[in-house]
Amino acid sequence: MQSWDFRRLFVNGFFTTGSRWTQVLARGWLVHELSDGSTNAVGWVTFASFIPFVVVGPFAGAIADRFDRRRLLIAGTIFGLIGALALAIITIADVVQVWHVIALAFATGAAQAATVPTRQALIANVVPSEHLLNAVALGGISRHGSRVVGPLFGAALLSTLGAGSVFVFSAVLLAFGLVEALRVRHRSTIDPAALAEQQAAPGLIEAFGRLTTDLGKAVRYVRRDRRLLIVIGLVAAHCSFTMSFDSMMPTMAEEVGGGSTLYSTILVGLGAGAIVGTLIVSQLHADRTRGIAFALAGLGSGLAMILMGTATSGATVVLAATLAGFTQASYMTMSATLVQTIVTDDYRGRVMSVYIMIAAGHMAILNLGYGRTAETVDVRLLLILPGILWIVIFGAGYVSLSGVRSLVHRGRFESMEPELLVV
Repeated sequence: MQSWDFRRLFVNGFFTTGSRWTQVLARGWLVHELSDGSTNAVGWVTFASFIPFVVVGPFAGAIADRFDRRRLLIAGTIFGLIGALALAIITIADVVQVWHVIALAFATGAAQAATVPTRQALIANVVPSEHLLNAVALGGISRHGSRVVGPLFGAALLSTLGAGSVFVFSAVLLAFGLVEALRVRHRSTIDPAALAEQQAAPGLIEAFGRLTTDLGKAVRYVRRDRRLLIVIGLVAAHCSFTMSFDSMMPTMAEEVGGGSTLYSTILVGLGAGAIVGTLIVSQLHADRTRGIAFALAGLGSGLAMILMGTATSGATVVLAATLAGFTQASYMTMSATLVQTIVTDDYRGRVMSVYIMIAAGHMAILNLGYGRTAETVDVRLLLILPGILWIVIFGAGYVSLSGVRSLVHRGRFESMEPELLVV
């Protein structure tokens, strides 16, 4: 927090992520009502909000490694603000349809896909390297803290004034985030000669070709380092089987006798657990302690899903959601920190976008799949079985991969030198 620019990024992340979670709350319940309780429809909205991290995110990461990261952060925030205002207007005017929500979920998701890897790459530009681990964890606290505040205020608006007012609140949060992005000043890590060459590019086709080449280099960079493959591979499985239940939560809330208030409370529970988990992780300094936390967070994520699937009351569902937020945020924060410490700065934006693309891509596809399946299969089963499967995968990784054992026992990889593979 000694860096003014980090504080501004911290606040920007708080407001923009808070805006995203208020939209998740209002979109989910709005579509649930518009579609007469269809989990398939809610799944499509969730899919639309996550899939831009696959389509847009990698290019945003490549741009962040070539051009001014601050400008990209500002542009993405402005685009998200426009999308939130559009959704608010059509909802308040009572002309909103499910396809409108899906389309605007994609638009605002694209804005998020541009800003998230950019903000994470900027963190390394504004703090000393010895503070990077703490900075990444504190950035997570900013994001997860907004998961409490956003849905908490959003729930009050949803139950009194309706979804349109929540979207207005979301736009206000983005406006505050934009102000902080405009105040950021940071040192450039781009060589001036290289920057001049990039800005002299003759046209869009060549620029697109360069971005595609950059992305190809980032993918090869990840494929050649065994440590990155282990971390990102586990993140893909973790997101698929413990973090892809958003489309089922409105139905789960109704199954245990609740409505929009219980649905909102579930989201608040997720956020509250997430901020506590991330705060604890940010204070871990001993490698051995980090290793124990990594193992507990991994196993706990699966157990939280099992608890949620077996819940018979609203209180138990909220408790399970809080445990899920605690373990999932802890696990993802430690994974993101591992990636940040491994990758070099010239690849940071691209590799983080690949990391986010894989995480969000799996959540997008699995949310859609679970939403469609829940039309015919009990929601509880779709929470319990993936939780069990993740525990099995994590255990198999520990048994068969020395890198996973090193993370559990040491809290880090045995060697911080690149473990290159021949590809």
